[in-house]
Amino acid sequence: MVGVLFSLPVHERPDIVRDQLENIQHFCPGAKVCIHVSGLVAHERHLFESACDLPDVFVNPNSRETGHSTGLLHAHISNFEHALSLGVEFDKVVLISSNEMFVRRGAMEVIASFEIGAQTEIFDAAGGWHLFRQDIAEDERMRGFLKRLGLPVYFGGQAEGQFFSKEIFQLIADLYTQFFGIEPCGFESEEVIPATVAARFCMVGKTATLPLTLCDYCTITTMSEDLVEAVIRGEGSLFAMRYPRNLRSPHFGSSVLGSVFSVKRVPRTECDLRTFIRGLKNAER
Repeated sequence: MVGVLFSLPVHERPDIVRDQLENIQHFCPGAKVCIHVSGLVAHERHLFESACDLPDVFVNPNSRETGHSTGLLHAHISNFEHALSLGVEFDKVVLISSNEMFVRRGAMEVIASFEIGAQTEIFDAAGGWHLFRQDIAEDERMRGFLKRLGLPVYFGGQAEGQFFSKEIFQLIADLYTQFFGIEPCGFESEEVIPATVAARFCMVGKTATLPLTLCDYCTITTMSEDLVEAVIRGEGSLFAMRYPRNLRSPHFGSSVLGSVFSVKRVPRTECDLRTFIRGLKNAER
């Protein structure tokens, strides 16, 4: 069976993180999870270590700085490097967020079948996405990164639920560290750097599937029990208008629900939606 490592950055509510871990272990049996505790709450790492004391769960002792819209890829890379230092056996790396939850089984089989799960949207200034900007394109670090890949422009994609083989993520880590360091870069690196590397591999014959996670933040909709039920059915299409300056969702407007296994946003509080999803373990479809 393929070895899967989930990389999970967190910054609050150790009890909710515990709930998420139990959710992952139910719907993705055998997976391992590495948790990065934000430098903002590094003094509370012991609380996360206590709450997350589960088999195959590792709390990264390194707490990197994180902040809103400054980039999280360095935190995922830190998790990846920590797992390697521990000798954890894994073949694939999955990037997830602390406000998503799995709602059905099957993700492990999809992860095993592809080397890449990513959205790859080519730079398009006319599209209005806030990360398709000239200042990013002309950033000396970005230009060096693109030159190394032999690309004229960068790509973007949804961060949550993207996954890569260990070898491809090692390349992502090496390139990011070389050109951006191991710190926030000033923009959402996790939505740009992996997607660009993924696109480069697809240009030379790799076949990528979509990210595993259905997100509600780009579209004029809210995650609900009805949307979760649609994901569980895995049939048909969802439609919603896009918020201005947001990236196109890879899952709305296309009949691709069969490739979705997780949903975001689930509030990091006890709420009806979290209770509903938790109950799926007891009434699995």
